[in-house]
Amino acid sequence: MVGLQTAHRYGNGNVAGVRHGVWYRNRFANRHTGSVEKYTEGRKIVHIDIEPTQIGRVLCPDLGIVSDAKAALTLLVEVRRKCKKQGVCHAVKSGLLSASSANVLWLRKTHFDNVPVKPQRVYEEMNKAFGRDVCYVTTIGLSQIAAAQMLHVFKDRHWINCGQAGRGLDHSGGAGVCAADPERKVVAISGDFDFQS
Repeated sequence: MVGLQTAHRYGNGNVAGVRHGVWYRNRFANRHTGSVEKYTEGRKIVHIDIEPTQIGRVLCPDLGIVSDAKAALTLLVEVRRKCKKQGVCHAVKSGLLSASSANVLWLRKTHFDNVPVKPQRVYEEMNKAFGRDVCYVTTIGLSQIAAAQMLHVFKDRHWINCGQAGRGLDHSGGAGVCAADPERKVVAISGDFDFQS
């Protein structure tokens, strides 16, 4: 995740180094971009969205494409394969390798021995206790932001985020995930904001 709110340092670091990027269904909200001028400086942006009114709403991409996800991504994979056969994808590949190795270096510090216990340490212990197969469901608020920054998610559809929705998604969303997949280990994350509802 990138941006200012539920961001990972390595997500921001990876995006900061992108000179030619393809963004699908990105709102380019100020939490993601910060200054639009700084964000777009020296960068070529391709914005793909199924909703045409979203393209160019916040920033003007170098290329806007109206498409559904499957069609757009299928075509991008085909183009990538053709580029690879022609030998023009080397720079992209080496950039991705260096970005992924930086992820380990840019993880947030979570190991604190303070008393009372710091929230970062709680999330570290959650990562250890729940393992790689857990599905997290969050509500809105500071607990959502901290959880997004500190918890490790290893599988698709194992981070169920309320987005901008109101309080209470942790309970109903968690129950929904359990109903859809009774075998899945689910942890619902609530904070003091949620207890007020």
